[in-house]
Amino acid sequence: MALYKKNIVFQYGLELARYFFPFVTIPFLTRVLGPDVYAVRAYILAAMTFVQVFLLFGFNSYGTKEVATRDSDTFLRELTSSIMLVRVGLCIIAAVAVALLIFFIPIMASNSIYVWLAFVGVCFKCCLPDFVFQGKEDMGIITNRFVVSQIISTLLIVGFVRSPSDLLLVPIFEGIAALIAFGWSWYNAYAKYNIYFVRVSLRNVITTFKSSGIFFLSNASTTIFSSLTTLMIGFFIADPAEISYWAIAMTAITAVQALYTPVTNSIYPHICRTKEARLIRKMLLLGVPIVLFGTGIYAYLSDLIMLVLGGEAYIDGSYVIVLTSPVLFFSFIAMMLGFPVLAAFGKVSKLTLSSTISAGFHIVGLVLLAAVGAFSILNVAVLRCLTEFILAFLRFIFAYRVLSAKAAS
Repeated sequence: MALYKKNIVFQYGLELARYFFPFVTIPFLTRVLGPDVYAVRAYILAAMTFVQVFLLFGFNSYGTKEVATRDSDTFLRELTSSIMLVRVGLCIIAAVAVALLIFFIPIMASNSIYVWLAFVGVCFKCCLPDFVFQGKEDMGIITNRFVVSQIISTLLIVGFVRSPSDLLLVPIFEGIAALIAFGWSWYNAYAKYNIYFVRVSLRNVITTFKSSGIFFLSNASTTIFSSLTTLMIGFFIADPAEISYWAIAMTAITAVQALYTPVTNSIYPHICRTKEARLIRKMLLLGVPIVLFGTGIYAYLSDLIMLVLGGEAYIDGSYVIVLTSPVLFFSFIAMMLGFPVLAAFGKVSKLTLSSTISAGFHIVGLVLLAAVGAFSILNVAVLRCLTEFILAFLRFIFAYRVLSAKAAS
C-alpha cells in the first residue's frame, strides 16, 4: 500500500474520532447546560477559534512541506525550535488580545474564568509538533494520541457535568486532554525522530515566521470569517436559541467537511514530493458525484441531525442546516484544489489570494447586512454559501492553469 493511502486510513481514523467525541459531548452538554448556558460555550469557542488560527499561524502547512521535502535531522531540529519560539511569542500576544476581548465583550466578561481556561487549552493544542508527523507521513501517532486524550476528556465531562452550574468543568477537562496530547506528542517527536530543542539564530526565526505567514493568510481567512459570523450573530441577534442553532449547524458542517480532510492532508505531502497531477483528477472525478449526492441527503435529514446534536428543543433550528448545506459541496472542491494542488505546486500566493478574496467578500457582506438592518440567520446562511462558491470557483480557475501547465510540460 502506498504510504499516502495508509495515511488516508489513519487520517479517517483521526477525523472520525475528532467528531465522534463531540457527537457524544455536544448532545450531552446541550441537554445538561440548556440553550442559554450552551450559547455561552458556543460563543467562547468561536472566539477561541480566532486565537487558535493565530497561534497555528500556518506553521503546520509550512512545516509539513519543509519536513516532506528536506531530509536532514539538523534542519528538522532547527525548524522545530524556530517554530516553537515563534509560537511562544504568539501565545503572549494572544493573551493580551484575550484580555482586551474580555474587557469589551459582555458575554466574555461575565464568563472570564471560562475564557482563560479555554485559552490555556488552546495554547497546548497549538504547540503540538504535528507538522513533523504529517511531513513524515506518520499519522498513526497523531491518531492514537488524540483518541486516548479524548476518551479521558469525554469520560470526565459525562461523569461530572450535571447542571448549568458545572459549566467551568468543561474547559478544565478539555484542558486536561490538551495537556495529555502535548506531552504524548513531544515524547514521540524525541523518541522516534530524535527531535529536541537547539539554539537557533534570530535570522532563522524570522525566516520561519515570514515563510509561514503566507500559509497563515490562506488558513486564517476562511476560519476567521466563519468565527466572525458567529461573533456577529451573538452581537446582532438577541435570541440565545438562534445562536445555538447556528453553532450546531456549523458543527454539523465541520463534521462533514472532516470527511474531506483525511484525503487532502494525506495527499498533500505526497504531491509535494511527486507533483502527481493525475492523482488530483482521479480524486475529483470520484469525489464530486459522491459529495453532491451526500449534500442532498444531509439537507433531507436536517431534522434528525438537529435532534441528535441538540435534542428536541433545537429541532426548530433545522432550517439552518438546510440553508447552509450547499457549503458542503463547494468546500469539497475548494479543499481538494487548495493545498494538494496550489500549495504543493508552489502556488501558495494563488491559494492565499483565493482565500483572501472570498473572506473579504464575506466580511463585507456581513457588514452590509448589519448596516441595512438585514442581519438574520437566513441572510447570513445565504451569504455563507455564496462565499464558499466564490472560494471554490477561484481555486478552480487557478488550479486549472497549474494542472494544464503541468500536462503541457
